[in-house]
Amino acid sequence: MLILGIETSAVSAGAALVRDGKLISESFLNVGLTHSETLMEVVDSCLQNAGVAVGDVDAFAVSKGPGSFTGVRIGVSAVKGLAFGTGKPVYGISTLEAMACGAALDAYLICPVMDARCMQVYSALFRSENGELKRLLPDAPRKLAELREELAPFDGTVLFLGDGADLAASWFSDKPEIKFCVFPEIFKYQRAAGVAFAASMRYNEGDMGETAAALTPSYLRLSQAEREKQRRTQ
Repeated sequence: MLILGIETSAVSAGAALVRDGKLISESFLNVGLTHSETLMEVVDSCLQNAGVAVGDVDAFAVSKGPGSFTGVRIGVSAVKGLAFGTGKPVYGISTLEAMACGAALDAYLICPVMDARCMQVYSALFRSENGELKRLLPDAPRKLAELREELAPFDGTVLFLGDGADLAASWFSDKPEIKFCVFPEIFKYQRAAGVAFAASMRYNEGDMGETAAALTPSYLRLSQAEREKQRRTQ
């Protein structure tokens, strides 16, 4: 099973190829250009480096959110186009789940954290057991105080990763009831390899994916423009 994963949910853009659970190619950019400028070049580089044509890909996977509204739309639209053109299935992967797949260590509770501004984060919680990722908390936008309350019942050291990890760590530093550590710089950025690995795990569990038409983003909250419109209406 050859899966092409695409990641555009935050500042970085990436593409990765995973064949039967093994990473064979990955391209990553974090240069400040918009994903609409760079994504297809990243995808082409990933395919060419592996000597693979897009028609050889068995399934496509994309981070469907949470994250940047524009970034998520670009990634989802790109995968829809690739899947429509080839007739292959797609996997819409939670950005937070994909992040956790890249740091699945059995010794920790894994808490991917994305900065959602205004002292809020997009977060979830996972535990890795013998290489299998178990979800403990759903994806949600949370205030840091709410995240603390939801983490408190779980026993173990929490591993923060993502672009909101430092924010979470600074806020939790005087909260002795939460034991935590922070992954290094490389895990601050979402990566396409995690997206492809998450899709590969689903395939191994019998999930055959969905059609391109059925793929939709998962923003978790209204955009700023929609929130402002809602306030004016009220």
